Amino acid sequence: MLIGFSFWSSISNGQEALNLKDAISIALQNNYNVRIARNATEVNTANNTLGNAGFLPNLSLNFGQNYNINNTTQEFFSGETRTGNNVNTNNLNANLLLGWTVFDGLQMFVNKDRLTEIENLGQLNVQFQMENTISQVMNFYYSIEQHQRRVATIQKAIEISKERYQLAKLKQDLGSGSGIPVLQAEVDINADSSALIRQQLILRTTKIQLNELLSRAPETPFEVVPVSESPIMIDYNDIAEKAEARNVMIRMADKNIRISELNVKQWEANRYPTVDLNLGYNFTRLQAEIGILKFNQNAGLSFGLTARWNIFNGWNNSREIQVAKLGVESGKLTKEQTALALKTDLFSIYNNYITSKELANLETNNIKIAQRNLDITADKMRLGTIDALELRTAQLNLVDTEFRKITADFEVKLAEIELLRMAGELVK
Repeated sequence: MLIGFSFWSSISNGQEALNLKDAISIALQNNYNVRIARNATEVNTANNTLGNAGFLPNLSLNFGQNYNINNTTQEFFSGETRTGNNVNTNNLNANLLLGWTVFDGLQMFVNKDRLTEIENLGQLNVQFQMENTISQVMNFYYSIEQHQRRVATIQKAIEISKERYQLAKLKQDLGSGSGIPVLQAEVDINADSSALIRQQLILRTTKIQLNELLSRAPETPFEVVPVSESPIMIDYNDIAEKAEARNVMIRMADKNIRISELNVKQWEANRYPTVDLNLGYNFTRLQAEIGILKFNQNAGLSFGLTARWNIFNGWNNSREIQVAKLGVESGKLTKEQTALALKTDLFSIYNNYITSKELANLETNNIKIAQRNLDITADKMRLGTIDALELRTAQLNLVDTEFRKITADFEVKLAEIELLRMAGELVK
C-alpha cells in the first residue's frame, strides 16, 4: 500500500493547476449536455423562417420529353384509313408554376410566433444545461477541496501518532516503559494510514468525476487551486424575489404555456377558408408522323385563384381545439407546481444554509478547544503523567472536530451554489 501511495504522489507533481474559473470555462465549452442543447437551438433557429411559417410562395419548374414508336392504324368517319409501322411521336412538356397561399385563416402568423417561441424555449434549455453544468462543476471542485482538507487532517494525525511512537520507543529503550505503548502507537499509525489511503481514493474518484464533467479523459491529472472568497451572506427575501423573476424552470413553463396557446390558435385557423394564388407559364410541343396533327405547339400564361373551405370534418377540428385548450390548462398547472416546488426547495435549502453556517462557526471554536486539549495532553504524555490512550482520545477528538468543520463548510458552499442556481445567478 505504501508503494501505491508513493506512485500516486510521484505522478501528482507534474499536474496542471486548475482553478475554478477555468474549470467552468472548459465545462461550458466541452460538456456534452451543453453542446447538444446548443445544437438543438441552432436547429430551432434554422427552422424559424418565413418560408417554414408559410408566408412565401412555392415555385417549381417541370419538364418532360416523351418518345413513342408505335404500329398505328387509324380509321376516320370519312372512311379514310391510315396505317403505319414504327411511327415516331415526340411530346415535349415544360411549365413553370407558382403557388402562393395568400390567406389561411392567419395560420401563417401563428406558425411564425410558434417557431419564435420554440427558438426561445431552446435558448432557455441551453441556459438550463449551463446552470446545471456550472453547479455540478462547482460541487465537484469544492468536494475536491474538502477531501484534500480531510487528507491533510489525517496526515497531521499520522505525524502525531509517529511522535507518540518515537516517545514510547525511547522510553522502552531507556527501560522506563513497556512495549505495550509502542505496539499501540504502531496500531494507531496503521489505522490512520488506512484511513488516509481510503480518503485519497475518494479524492481521486472525485477528480475522475470532474474530468468526466469537463469531457476529458478520466486519467487527466490536475490539482485544484484553493478558492479565496470573501464570506457572503445571502438574504432570503432577495434570493426569493430573484428566483421568482429569473428561475429558468419558471421561464420555460411560461414558454410552454405560450406554445400551447398558439396551438389553440393554429387549430382555430382551420375554421376559415384557404385561398391560393396560382400562376404558371406552360409550353407543349407535339410532333407525330401519323395522325390528325403533324405538329402542335402551345406556350402561354395561366393564372387563377383556388379556395378551400373545410365545412365539416366530423367535429375533429373542434375536438383538437378542446384538446389544445386542455394543454394550456395543463401548462398553467405545471407552472404552479414548478413555482411551489421552487419555493419549497428554496426555503429548505436556505434553512440548510443558515444551519450549516452556524455549525461551521461552532466547529471553528471547537477546533481551538480540541487543539488546546491535544497540546496539553501531549505535554503531559511527554512528562509521563498520562498514558497513551488519553493522548489518542484527544487526537481523535481533534480529527473528528476538524472533519465536522470541513463538512459544515462544504454544506454551506453547496447551499450557496444551489440558491444562486435557483435564482438564475450562475449564468447572466
